[in-house]
Amino acid sequence: MSNTKGYWFPLAASADVGRTPVSLVRRGEQFVFWRSGEELVCMQDRCPHRGAKLSLGKINPQAGTLRCPFHGLEFGVDGHCAKVPVEHDQSFCKEFSVPSLKVIESGGYIWLWQGEETDVLPSVPFHPDLQGFLYGQSTTLWPAHYTRCIENVCDYSHLPFVHRWTIGGGLRDPVVDLEMEDVPGGFRAHLMDNGKRRQYIEFLYPNMWLLKLSNGMNMTAVFAPVDNFQTAVYGRWFYRKSFPGKHSLMNLWSAISQFIVFREDWPIVHSQNPGDVLEANHEKLLPSDAPVIAYRKIYNKYSKINPVFDN
Repeated sequence: MSNTKGYWFPLAASADVGRTPVSLVRRGEQFVFWRSGEELVCMQDRCPHRGAKLSLGKINPQAGTLRCPFHGLEFGVDGHCAKVPVEHDQSFCKEFSVPSLKVIESGGYIWLWQGEETDVLPSVPFHPDLQGFLYGQSTTLWPAHYTRCIENVCDYSHLPFVHRWTIGGGLRDPVVDLEMEDVPGGFRAHLMDNGKRRQYIEFLYPNMWLLKLSNGMNMTAVFAPVDNFQTAVYGRWFYRKSFPGKHSLMNLWSAISQFIVFREDWPIVHSQNPGDVLEANHEKLLPSDAPVIAYRKIYNKYSKINPVFDN
């Protein structure tokens, strides 16, 4: 991870934002995402004039601005007011602006810069093993703080108990043998079988997860915090060879598999108290919680620099 005091935070999928403004709640804040030509824009979804949601407005393609639906004020990609049509005196524009945030697109995700402003920003993190793969994607909403969701998918030891009728059904022995490995920006947790690495989980800070089942079977998830009580989870199944209609089939498979498996986790992560694991100092962890311990270590480190939630 870069020495810059900050990091890229994937908040949504690129496919979420088309030709019209889109309102999304992320990190407890209401944002409007829109496109000015090829440029992706993210700003506060609130007009500074009378508080209307800008996401209900329209894009002016000629000017490259977003028009408020209430009184037609227009805002550029930098958040500055470009036009107040109900007033001929353009000096009014100087009094109005909307907070605009630094975002980029990479790997099919929308990334928000979380940290100090610098001229040169680090590259976004990525899972090296996924290069050259295609993917199908679906989104689910988990009823829990995003840190609890991340810990849940980094935990092998809950499989025979929470998922005994699905993915954990074949695990007769609940004892977990793990081998931990540090990787740039995160860690890997290898599931061992008679001294050999069987599969692994990879986590990259702040919210990227990979399950490596085999050379040709990979699953990922990005955990985008909606607020302190909900998390939007972008799940992907990856594949190499394609044929007509396979992308749609993989999207369907991603949706079905996540619904079947993840819904078993929802009541558990919803029940965990407190929500944010930063406040879970009273919990007593086991050696089999090694991935959870690794996550908490890196989360504690970077949350002190740039907390996701200000409240």
